[in-house]
Amino acid sequence: MMLLTNIFFLSTAIIDAPALNHVDAIAVPTNPIPYIAIFLFPNLIFLGSSCICFLFTINIIQNILLKFLTSLHQFKRKMTKNNDKTLLIVLPYGIGWKSIINEENLQILTNYGLKIILLCEPNMIESNNPNVIIKTLKKIPRTKSEIALGLLRNYVFADTSKPHSETLKIKISELDSSHTFLSVIRKSIGKLFAKSTTIKNILAWSDSVFFSNSEYDDLFSKFPPDFIFVTYPFSFYTYPILRHAHKSKIPILGYVPSWDNLTSKWEVPVKLDKLIVWNNIMKQEAVNFLGYSEDSVSITGVPQFDIHSNRSSLLDRGKFINTLHGDENKKILLYATGTAQLSDSEPFIVKMIYDMIQNNKFDHPCQLLLRVHPRRSLSDFDDLIDKPGVLIQTPGKASKEFQDSGYVWKSDLDDYSILSNTLHHADVMINVASTITIESCLFDTPVVNIGFDADLDLDFNRSVKRHFQYSHYADIVESNGVKIAKSEEDLHMFINSYLNNSDLDSAGRNQIVDNQCYYRDGKSSERLLRYIIDFTKEYSV
Repeated sequence: MMLLTNIFFLSTAIIDAPALNHVDAIAVPTNPIPYIAIFLFPNLIFLGSSCICFLFTINIIQNILLKFLTSLHQFKRKMTKNNDKTLLIVLPYGIGWKSIINEENLQILTNYGLKIILLCEPNMIESNNPNVIIKTLKKIPRTKSEIALGLLRNYVFADTSKPHSETLKIKISELDSSHTFLSVIRKSIGKLFAKSTTIKNILAWSDSVFFSNSEYDDLFSKFPPDFIFVTYPFSFYTYPILRHAHKSKIPILGYVPSWDNLTSKWEVPVKLDKLIVWNNIMKQEAVNFLGYSEDSVSITGVPQFDIHSNRSSLLDRGKFINTLHGDENKKILLYATGTAQLSDSEPFIVKMIYDMIQNNKFDHPCQLLLRVHPRRSLSDFDDLIDKPGVLIQTPGKASKEFQDSGYVWKSDLDDYSILSNTLHHADVMINVASTITIESCLFDTPVVNIGFDADLDLDFNRSVKRHFQYSHYADIVESNGVKIAKSEEDLHMFINSYLNNSDLDSAGRNQIVDNQCYYRDGKSSERLLRYIIDFTKEYSV
């Protein structure tokens, strides 16, 4: 315990909390030397043992009280009629929410007899359903202590010997190279105890004891939920709710909304009762990497992709290209950008493709369609705006609504239809290594991934090359369904090959859809709803 406390305070001392409160950020000041003195404080703290005993006594009393109230609440839940059960749905981000929770789905849930408390962004959804109450999600920043404990769990004592640890190893390497002090602690002590169940239990216990997160006490008191469904449990904003639910023994169902979440995000401090994932690959990650049981993980397919099954929304090619003010006699090279964090080289790569088009390097006349990521500013590509043969597509409308999470654009249902048309009519789709690769394969559209950094000399931790070693992308690399360009020559050759033969690698693309989407019937949202309802049935007794 003494050892853990020393490490904890050192971690706290060298953390830059504002930087780390970005949803996926992990950062420490480049010059932590002024904070080293704080490392001595734990030894002094242990001298004040009487204070610690007092605090622990208070905590024990608090826990006894909480257990009593929890038992009382559970008794009331058992005595409550089925049509009086309350489901708390937590939507930490508005982007893409309509594919998971929308007015129609809420109606289905309330028709089943559930009362819904929806915790979400302000003005994200309106409902006239009398059994739906909408409350605002509080965006509570994490404290330095909370971040420090997270670093201990997810970095210092992380077990990199588990299956699916490729991404974890890369992220640890990034921290090792930039944060010397934490790296020394991890290599000298962390590795030694990485497999220790005792250490894991102490860290989990510390999380439950020191972070009470009482900000939602009023909500839980006024609208006591019988079940909780969280659409993105990896968001730091959900942590207070999950901790409260765990202490109150309220069953939690989590939906994992992206294929990389299980292996690339910080482990959620509370283990959920059940998970919903896209496919069997993710299920095995949940089981082998995060320790969930087989029967606690259900597969739905990808609810966000259901709209792509509605081919009635597809325009004919000429009409679609006219909406973009493009030339229907030219091939479409679609470049879908990632975030600025994904790659430093994307603006240079896009310019490279544009120059190939302008210099007639391809066997067919082409035009460039640039689709900007929701978390990417169009200003990064200023050099190409208004250039002849360049078409710009933004995902929805410019918005500051989710800017704290890095989002520049707010998508709507119309944009999902536009995206379906874009992927259907594109002749070749080019991106670094993102989810849109899978979506393109749903339309059997050829895909070229960018596996080089243009002319930039980047460290591996900043290079696009790292993305192809991530755990979640291994299936794509092994599928033979996409081409990975490792040079400008590769990029030109692969695009040209696909322009001349769009059936090339079609079998591999089909395999990607089978492995990643699991279902392609457009009914994943229906399965999601069924799992939610089944969950409430299972935990009603």
